[in-house]
This record gives sequence, structure tokens and C-alpha cells, in this order.
Amino acid sequence: MVQACRKLLPLFILPYLARVLGPSGWGNVAFAQGVGEFISIFVEFGFILSATRDLAQSKGSKGDCGRIAVGTFAAQAVLATIGILVALAVSTQVPLLHSHPRLLCAGLVYGVAQGMMPTWLFQGLERMTLASFLEITSKVAAVGAVFLFVHSPSDEWKVLFFQSLAPVVSLLAGVWVAHRHLTLYVPTFDMVWESIKAGWKMFLLRSGLATYSTANVLILAMFAPAGIVGYYASAEKVSKAIVGLLLPIRDAFYPRLSHLAAHSAKEGARLTKISAYIEIGAGVILSVATFAGAHLIVSLVFGRTFEAAVPILQILALLPFIVSLSDAIGLQSLLPAGKESLVMIAIVAGGLVNMAFAVMLAPRFMAEGMAISVVLAEAAVCAVLMFIVARTTALFQEQGPNRPDVPTFASAVEATTRMGE
Repeated sequence: MVQACRKLLPLFILPYLARVLGPSGWGNVAFAQGVGEFISIFVEFGFILSATRDLAQSKGSKGDCGRIAVGTFAAQAVLATIGILVALAVSTQVPLLHSHPRLLCAGLVYGVAQGMMPTWLFQGLERMTLASFLEITSKVAAVGAVFLFVHSPSDEWKVLFFQSLAPVVSLLAGVWVAHRHLTLYVPTFDMVWESIKAGWKMFLLRSGLATYSTANVLILAMFAPAGIVGYYASAEKVSKAIVGLLLPIRDAFYPRLSHLAAHSAKEGARLTKISAYIEIGAGVILSVATFAGAHLIVSLVFGRTFEAAVPILQILALLPFIVSLSDAIGLQSLLPAGKESLVMIAIVAGGLVNMAFAVMLAPRFMAEGMAISVVLAEAAVCAVLMFIVARTTALFQEQGPNRPDVPTFASAVEATTRMGE
């Protein structure tokens, strides 16, 4: 339900915003939101993966979990301060941000609030009930606020401001849960450093993802007018929402797989295989439905003035299937076992592919070129992960079943490899 609210409620207000703000106004909001999402990635720093895994594996000790939680919160506060200062300095060189100070401030609030959402805490402790209720309630309230207070392009900054409400409520709930259920300590430099050291590989992984997801609107804005950016941002928003429907599968399995990776390899392999079948099957269904229904989706959500977004969405319809393969092989198999370095290789490859094709295709084909670049980048990630899986499985078969770190991985991804082929 949380993921549905995160992905579907924004789609619920898009028809209204598309008509009130127009393509150019919506392009401005998308640009500022992209800046905020970069700050969010920096503040979050991969803790959604590293801290979740550490908490899940230390769940039996309130003291250990308390040190992890305090260190992570303190590290995020430091990173948020750095991110705001850098963004303010960069904004002086970006005309759109410099000429829209309220939109810039709203983007900064949005970015910091999103980055500091303690989803890692709730998932790691497997206590999602309260957090889910508060987030769903606050997101519904934010949607109501948009309808009440956003009436013209001059109100564009309010869109991001209201979208910051839910993560702020979630942060307050996270602090309360940590105080209630964990043994807390005064943060020290060592705690902060340990959190950053544990999360930096995950941060590189997620920042690599940002080069071909969050950065696309910013890159396109360098070559195209605001209206074209608005068309692409609209299709990308729908595509992300549809891909986001896969997240409940990944997020539900990931903490348990992290726990089993340290305590029961056999059960972890069985559960990894189940999650792979479920996620890849869902990815196929979503891709087919998105391609077939692109005209209807754009017409209902954005209106006839956004008809140019249809071919863009049809190109991006490939993403749910490709992402489901990458998630099932990478996040669900490699990350719980602590093999984030292998995933990082794939992410770097995808980022390089995206940057190369974006520079070549976006100036000539505008929004469609950027969409093709994104699909090629995701395909590159998937291909590299497939290659890693094949090599690791071959290594296991050559060296036998006595290696302690390979059997779980090899057996878990064997079925996924067959499905990918």
C-alpha cells in the first residue's frame, strides 16, 4: 500500500497539474524535482540497502541496532547540510533555478525530506505498520493540498512543498520508533563513520542508477525547450510509477533474504528463487500492458495536449521487464550476500551507456532519443548481471559445492538465468 501511494497518488494529481501548469510549467517542476532527487540520493547514501541489511542481521540486539540507527541518522544530517550548500552554490549558475527561488527552496526541502525517510529503519526492524499508516495518510493529505492550493503556473513551487509532507511525517515516526524500541546513544564520529563506510558502496550503486534515471530530465533540458522536457518528464513519471509497482516484491523479500543470508543459506536460496519468479512475471505483465495502453494512459492522465508523450511512453514500456530481471538477479541475489561490488560493475556500465547515448541521441531525437538511451542503459545493466551470473555459476560447477560463498548464489539465480534466456 505504501508503494502504491508513492507511485499511484502522483499519477492521480498529474491530470490536474498537466492542465493547470501546462507542458512548460510541468517541465520546470520536473527540473527542480530532478535537482531534489539528486540531493535525496546523496542524503540517503545507500542506507536503504546497507542499514536495512545491518539492522536485519542484528535484529536480536537492541544495543547494536541502536548504534546503527543513531549513526545512520547522524550521517544523514551531515550529508543533508553538505547537499544543501552545494545545491545553493550550483543554483547561481543555473538560470531556471536562479530565477525561481521559491521553486529552488521547495526542491531542496523535497530532496532532504525524501533522503532522510527512515524506510531502512522500518524495513530492517520489520515494523512497517505504523510507518505505512502515517505515510499513506500524509500522502493523501498532500494530494488534497495540491488540489486546494495549486491553481496556476505561479504555484508550481507548492507541488514539491506539499510532496515533502509525507517524508517529514515518516522521519518523525522513525525517530519515535527508534526511541521506543532501541537502545539509543549520543552520536559519535565513529558511529557516523561506520554508517558512511557501510553505505558508500550502496551509494555508488544508487548514484550510478541516477545517471540514467534521475539525471535524464536534467540532461534533456540542456538540449530541448521546456515543453519537450515536459513531454518526456510526463512519460518518465508514468513509467517510473509502473516500474515502482515491482518495488513491493523487492522490498518485502530483501530484509528476509538479508537475514537468511547470514543464518540459513538453503532457505535463502529457496526464497530468492520464489521472489525471482514473482518479480519477473510481474515485469512481463506490466511491460505488455504499458505498451498496449500508452495512448489511453496519456489521454486520461495528461490530456490531448500531451499526445507527443505517447511514443516516449511506448519506448519506456520495455523497462518493467528489464528492471524485473535486473532486480531479481542483482538486488535479490547479490546484495543480501554482500556482493554489492558485482552489482556496482553493472550499474557503472549502465551509466556509461546512458551518458554516451544521451549525448548522441537527445540533441537529434529529443525526448524519444532520451527514452531510447534509458532503455539501452537498463539493458546494459541486465546484460552485465546475466554475464556475472553465468560466470559465477560456471565457477561453482568447476570448483564443487564445498565453497561456502557460492552455492547459495548459484542455485538461487539458476532459474532466473533460464527465465532471462
